[in-house]
Amino acid sequence: MREFILLALKSRTTPDFALEQLPEAGRMDLVCRTIANTLYVSNQMRRDTVIYVSLNGPRDPPKMISFYGETMKGLGMDERAIGDMIRNTLKKGIKLQLGEERETSEGVKISKKAFETLLKEKSQTSQLIYLHKKGEDIRTFEFKENMTFVLGDYIGLPGKTESLLDRLGAQKIKLGPTMLFASHCPIIVHNELDRRTYGS
Repeated sequence: MREFILLALKSRTTPDFALEQLPEAGRMDLVCRTIANTLYVSNQMRRDTVIYVSLNGPRDPPKMISFYGETMKGLGMDERAIGDMIRNTLKKGIKLQLGEERETSEGVKISKKAFETLLKEKSQTSQLIYLHKKGEDIRTFEFKENMTFVLGDYIGLPGKTESLLDRLGAQKIKLGPTMLFASHCPIIVHNELDRRTYGS
């Protein structure tokens, strides 16, 4: 299983944003691109992939929206369609209590869960991998069967979160010699794993 966790520090946690103004909703456009690049490949859904998006902007943080490729239906590939799915999901999660989770459509769940809580959970069940410019090169890294990749948005991860990842034993990898947009990272990761799984 391939799992990705995106920390979106400024993205809206309530549905009061316009689809025509996704960048103004705490860079929700970046979130939508990352989701698309994680789940889709040439008009097909990656059924072995999950992406968790931790939204931490106004007005009701934290909110965690999870997209499961295995059961996903009805998710468009473009930013507007994904933004609409996020907005509708947030509408259904307005009254969630801390720790509560709700399935809002096939393959989509929303919960009132902190990013750090999910990191702790995943460290118990899969290989926790932090995408970082000072990590080991992805081309030499040894992956296990179940992997969870952690990435930040345009702001990056706070220092205390990086310290938590260290305590949880997260391994660092880099995807190349230059910094990439968060939305590009899942494509590079998938490409490397696809080559190892299916050959070049």
